[in-house]
Amino acid sequence: MEQIIAGIFRSEVPSLTLPPYQGTQCYWIGDAHDVVLVDTGDGSPGAQSVLEEDWHHLGRPKVLAVFATHHHDDHSGGGAWAKARWGARLYMNAPDLERLRERRRDPVDSLWQPYASDAFTVGNMGVTLINAPGHTPGQWNFWLPAHRVLLAGDNVLGNTTSVILPPDGDMGLYLGTLASLRNLRPRLLLPGHGDLVADADAYLSRYITHRQERSQEILSALAQGPREPNSIARVIYRDILPPEKMWLGEWMVKGHLDWLSRQQLVVEDNGRFRKVGQS
Repeated sequence: MEQIIAGIFRSEVPSLTLPPYQGTQCYWIGDAHDVVLVDTGDGSPGAQSVLEEDWHHLGRPKVLAVFATHHHDDHSGGGAWAKARWGARLYMNAPDLERLRERRRDPVDSLWQPYASDAFTVGNMGVTLINAPGHTPGQWNFWLPAHRVLLAGDNVLGNTTSVILPPDGDMGLYLGTLASLRNLRPRLLLPGHGDLVADADAYLSRYITHRQERSQEILSALAQGPREPNSIARVIYRDILPPEKMWLGEWMVKGHLDWLSRQQLVVEDNGRFRKVGQS
């Protein structure tokens, strides 16, 4: 467990599905008496063990609530265990709660619930819940204005860029979220995976620029003629992804194509995309 600043601690929990270097970062906010836990990991024995050990290191404070930044299993999968272990209420933003229900993970309705406010205080620390869609429809980010610290979930990753995959991901919403997060002028970003980010403004700026450049690469590929998403991915990610991972590049391309379509820069014809104005 790492202390970030007074009242904020980080637990890096392993995952059964993610590589070791991409363990989920879970955060404790509070003091020696009361804490709130943000994200639970996937609920695997390894994740449970880390959270249990770190809770003891904190002095076994009362866990008032558990919040999930978003519904993906590597962030919410430990909810049932956390509820049984600490008796805490579990909260998830309503759009992601609906996605979780659609996945029919029973008994979802008895576990997670929406939160009735957009802020809470724990251990004399004020926390604002920010609707930050893009990676998922209802991702929450957590803003601590007194410290200018942002818990960014998977909108920001500490060692790479975030993945925006439809239908959960929405590139247009994501770019809007990045701009909104940058407007907060945080001094420190606490990501859902990877290292802490100290130069927050420059990092968020690079994220926005990266997405803009990727969209331009797709438009450049389409300048040669209509293409299917997989064909575009093989051009853009040929030196980045191995062939067996090219499906991931294809899904990322689809996210950009959806956004470019809504900007009326590309159109789809029978699964092939072309730039507007091309025949």
